[in-house]
Amino acid sequence: MIFFMGESITKRPSLERRRHMQRKVLIIDDDQDICETMKFTIEKEGLKVLLAYDSANGFKLAKAEKPDLILLDVIMKTQDEGFHAAYKFRSDPELGTVPIVMITSVSEVTGFKFDREKDKDFLPVSDFLEKPVSPEKLIDVVRKYLGR
Repeated sequence: MIFFMGESITKRPSLERRRHMQRKVLIIDDDQDICETMKFTIEKEGLKVLLAYDSANGFKLAKAEKPDLILLDVIMKTQDEGFHAAYKFRSDPELGTVPIVMITSVSEVTGFKFDREKDKDFLPVSDFLEKPVSPEKLIDVVRKYLGR
């Protein structure tokens, strides 16, 4: 323990904790309430959360911050904005291998159901989650793709 001006300060977090603290999750969703809820849930895991409310800003933020995981909505300004964003991320040399998890209500709106195995050639994302997503399911998926 280190003392500074009469107050104790604990040492730096352990190497394990610092490694996880440095991991970044980018959420791209036009619903600010959903973004804030997911951010709160993920930050409790000691991860840094970046927010973008459309795919253009999300792409810029991803280029600048190099996230370890992208959580991407489908329906934003258009019904397929997230699909186009996924293709753009996958074609980018720096971001092409970052796991992308689509979190969407597109099935409810369009009736189209996604299957990761059947649709992997059509849509190059790592996983799909249907909204609403429980905090437990969200954390399970984040842990899965960040190897925690």
